[in-house]
Amino acid sequence: SEQIYNETLESVKDSFPQYIRELEGVADGAEVEFHKLFLLHLDDILPQALKLQPRNNNQPTGCSTIIVNQKNCRLLGHTEDALTEPLNHYYFVDAHIISDKPQGKYNVKEEHFMSLCYAGHLPGYTMNQNYHGLVFTINTSSAELLRSGKTPRHFLTRALLATSNVDDAFRVLRDAGVGAADACSINFTFLADPRQIFYNVEMAPSPDRKNESLLNIKEIPLGNHNYHVNQFDRIHQDQANALMVESSVSRMQAFGTYKPPSSEQDVRHMLGDVSGGLYCVWRENGSCDEVVKTIAVGIFDLTARTMSLYSDNPSQTEPHCRLPLLFK
Repeated sequence: SEQIYNETLESVKDSFPQYIRELEGVADGAEVEFHKLFLLHLDDILPQALKLQPRNNNQPTGCSTIIVNQKNCRLLGHTEDALTEPLNHYYFVDAHIISDKPQGKYNVKEEHFMSLCYAGHLPGYTMNQNYHGLVFTINTSSAELLRSGKTPRHFLTRALLATSNVDDAFRVLRDAGVGAADACSINFTFLADPRQIFYNVEMAPSPDRKNESLLNIKEIPLGNHNYHVNQFDRIHQDQANALMVESSVSRMQAFGTYKPPSSEQDVRHMLGDVSGGLYCVWRENGSCDEVVKTIAVGIFDLTARTMSLYSDNPSQTEPHCRLPLLFK
């Protein structure tokens, strides 16, 4: 396990030394040892590689994303589900970072983004936006196949926060020369993209030991919609977390009972759905599985250029706040 930790840390230091420094800063500020925070970013890699049951209860463990891409209604809606422990241990980071010299493998000099963060984690892994007009959400996937000495998904999604166009975003996710250590799905678009396409990207470690991530890219053009939860829909790889897969199947079935969404109201109703029996879309103590709870819902409205945040069921309540998108 020490070998996996060291190989992965060295690999990330080579590609993204600035994000290791960022994590060191968080550790100093929180007065926590750095290795404890770095281990949070290996949540899937270490237990899986050592064939242990993941014991870390402080992780994003589920989430559902709905994309609506209609001419007059472009929405990205997302539920963030976590084990009940992190319930009040998450916060919004609005950061503007300017460096004297270019940083990391993509020579980044300036970043300006907003991200919902779990305590101790890098920004970029939940629901996010940047001043280039990028909006994206992440769905964790648990791959059976994981790789040491590669880039953990949290660092790739952190690097995504600095991208300014679609090509940049794919370059970061492909991570040529190294590749992803573990798996997730990324739902994204850029407000300024003339093609007005949303993308869902399933990312996993390369099965052929290539030094790049395996990416399966689905385009969601105007006139279409898409749902994604915590399972591979298109990549054919074994998945490790049986409960997460079971819950994913249940949530997709719930979505299947609705007509295709075409308004914010539709998305609010679907993300607030509690019809799923043991595993619902909106997960709350008492209604569905007790251990996991929906801690936040975000709806990016690209037409109105706002992000609405809910901490209660969005089908029954108004948002806590509506924030303007950073994109100018």
